[in-house]
Amino acid sequence: MDAQQISNILTADFPAQIQFVPPLVLLVLAIVSAVDARTGRVPDVPVVGAFLGTFFALAYYGGWLRAAEHFAYAAAAVLALRFFNHLYLKISKHDAFGFGDAKWTGLAVLAYGYKPVIAAWVIGAWLALIWMGLRKIWRRFSSTYEGHEYVHFAPFLFLGLIAALFVVIPRL
Repeated sequence: MDAQQISNILTADFPAQIQFVPPLVLLVLAIVSAVDARTGRVPDVPVVGAFLGTFFALAYYGGWLRAAEHFAYAAAAVLALRFFNHLYLKISKHDAFGFGDAKWTGLAVLAYGYKPVIAAWVIGAWLALIWMGLRKIWRRFSSTYEGHEYVHFAPFLFLGLIAALFVVIPRL
């Protein structure tokens, strides 16, 4: 993969004046994923700030119709995740995932579209399953484990997004 391909991936389909925005969104996603890995919470302020900044920059330089299309995909992704989580909650009496994963997904869809984010969820889920398996094996041989097993998913989503952007989508 050469520098031009990497640039095309990182700038998504944004206008030339704001091609720096998607890489900044990727940086915000990386930071909030690291925070989630450490604290178990995706912080609101950076995600909402990046979402609004991306939306308004896209609206100003790319047109309101284009921004509205990106927003519609992002909103649909968040609503679909909330709906799935609500159904899961009704059946199992606990959340499938937190709202932080939905916020994370909305921002990623706004900047990169739904295809890489769907791939990120699939790849991230497999990575999380592998992680859980390795932790289970570790627990068998370690006496230091105490408490409940919980996976903070945003870091796996981020790794999945990187894999989707740079490995999966370019090969399609």
